[in-house]
Order: sequence, then structure tokens, then C-alpha cells
Amino acid sequence: MKLACAVGLVVALASELVVAPAYAAPDCAGEADQLRAHLEEADTNTFRWNLAWSVLFGAAAVGQVVLAVTETKPFGTFDDAYRDTMYVGAAKATIGVLSRVVTPLSFTVPDRNADRCAELVALRASLTTIAKKERQSFWLTHLGGTALNLAGVGLLWYRHSFKDGAISFAMSFPIGPIGAYTMPRASWHRWREQNASWSVGITVHPEHTMFSLAGQM
Repeated sequence: MKLACAVGLVVALASELVVAPAYAAPDCAGEADQLRAHLEEADTNTFRWNLAWSVLFGAAAVGQVVLAVTETKPFGTFDDAYRDTMYVGAAKATIGVLSRVVTPLSFTVPDRNADRCAELVALRASLTTIAKKERQSFWLTHLGGTALNLAGVGLLWYRHSFKDGAISFAMSFPIGPIGAYTMPRASWHRWREQNASWSVGITVHPEHTMFSLAGQM
């Protein structure tokens, strides 16, 4: 009788272990689908942001060079200080274009995987990547833009006057914050709000391999 009970208990425990992965899959699938939708939207938004600012910076660079070369000043009299201000502005805009082309805000959305838990692990890693890039780009846009504008102020002050440097700074400085605050930051916010530490477990059996996720909110 005792032997029969023990065998029954072992069979019941074995059934729970076999069935558990089947119940884990829907949770992985649901979260993976939500996270994939978020990342695909983020991918589209970052592409549009990069493209828009590349075009704006490019147009600003070309426009200021044209004004300097043609000695055109829409309001007032063209002089050497205005010419140099246009060249400094064009140089800063060109650096802006290069930053969007050489180091764009981008990431890779993982391919779909039949093992949804493994797919979720990859998607979470991708979320972490873009979140950290958004955070870095946000602060570098502020700090880098300020440093670049101050360099322009120093050059124009040296060549002409502090007033010319201040005018150049006033024209260009708002671009940095505008660029930073129009930048897609949803992934950074999502990653920060979750504030989770995830661990991955892999158990290999002769018949199958199991992935497990553990986290603390």
C-alpha cells in the first residue's frame, strides 16, 4: 500500500514537471508579442527621427554656406562677422549630419523564434540596448551641443566680438534641447520603469532544452 502511494506521488510530481513548461509558453508568448510590437514601433520612430534631423541639419549647413558665399544677409548689411557666423553655423550643422549618419540611433529587432521564451530573452536584450542608446544620445545631445556652441562662441569672439559669438550661440543652442526632446525615448522609459534584473536558466534534457526567466520588479 505504501509502495503504491509512493509511486503515485512520484507520477504526480513527474506530471507537474512535464506540464509546467507548457503553461510557461503562453506567458512568454504574450510578453514577447507585446515587446516585439514595442520594438518594431521604436525601430520606425528612431529611423524617422534620424532621417528628419539629417535632412534639417543638411539643409541648415547648405543654406548658411550659400548665404556666406553669395554675401547675402536677409536683414541688415552683410559683413565679415556675419559671413564667419554663417560658416560656423554650417560647420556645426555638418557635425550634426555626421552624428546622425555615422552614429545613428538604431538597433536590431531579433528574429522570431519558435521557442518563445528564448525569443523573449533576445527581445529583452534588444530593449536594453536601445534604452541605453536613447539615454546616452539624450545626454550627449545636450552636452555635445553645448560644448560645440561654446566653441563657436570662442572662435567668433576671438575673430570679431563677444556679441557676434553670443548671437551665434543664441541661434544654435536651442537646437540641442529640441533634438533631445523630440528623440524617441519610450524604450528608455519602459526599461527604466521596469527596473528589473532578469536571469536566464537553461536546462538540457535528452529530449528537449528548457529556458527559464526570473526577475524582480
